[in-house]
Amino acid sequence: MHIPDGFLTNRIAVSMDAVSAAGVLYAAARVKLEDVGRKVPIMGVLAAFVFAAQMLNFPILGGTSGHLIGGALLGILLGPMAGLLTIATVIIAQALFLQDGGLIALGANIFNIGAVTTFSGYTLFRLSGGSGRAGRPAALAGFISGWLSLVLSSAACAVQMALSGAIPLHIGLPAMTGYHAIIGIVEGGLTAGVLTFLGRVRPDLLDYNSKARLGIADWIGAVVLVGMPTLILAVAGSSQLPDPLQRLIGVDPAAEGTVDPLSSPDRFGGYFIRTALFVLLIGVAYLASRVAQWKRSRS
Repeated sequence: MHIPDGFLTNRIAVSMDAVSAAGVLYAAARVKLEDVGRKVPIMGVLAAFVFAAQMLNFPILGGTSGHLIGGALLGILLGPMAGLLTIATVIIAQALFLQDGGLIALGANIFNIGAVTTFSGYTLFRLSGGSGRAGRPAALAGFISGWLSLVLSSAACAVQMALSGAIPLHIGLPAMTGYHAIIGIVEGGLTAGVLTFLGRVRPDLLDYNSKARLGIADWIGAVVLVGMPTLILAVAGSSQLPDPLQRLIGVDPAAEGTVDPLSSPDRFGGYFIRTALFVLLIGVAYLASRVAQWKRSRS
């Protein structure tokens, strides 16, 4: 669903850049006023997990493939503001290091993949009765929020492409929402599964009023969760089928002249190094925040 450069008009692209920049700055100001000490380590772990999970493409109907987003899960666990900041860092890293989505279209991708999924997922989860309830109600609400947030995100992408004249709306909207309604089943299942798992082993992480922090065992578990999809990608690679947007705009990632970082001969080393560097940057940011917090407590 990442829009490459050249398919949005300057008017649409620049407008979405301005909207997303304002949204990210506002979210940063809001998160700064909240309990940052509790959220920063969780944001780092979830950002690394979502970054790795989004790289795994799986085939769906019609000769296309899809991938997870995780925006609804971030919105539910972190709140929409911190969730937007977290997924925005993932989208920026993908554009810079993996050429997944254009730089001019970065604002549109942050809006579609980040803002729409985190805010709609958070809202749908609460409207579905998942807030403050564990077990089946939370799992059902998580599935609904994960599935519908992905469909809404694809609809926003189709509208932007139609406004830019790249794809007629009567073709792009049903195609994008139809394909992503299928992908959303996996997205909803992931969201429901993670919430069910956390509700059993770490219910305090679902409590926004809790002061809990991740322990050593949680960090080990997070490394395993990030490492498993990374290992699968490094060894087996992801699906070479185009995603629904690539199919609509006629971009074939396997065609001559296009470069897929995950299908290159050095995909193991290249992808592993980029993922490791991204996780390292998150760790450094977390340590810096902890040192700053320690200095404030001493002063």
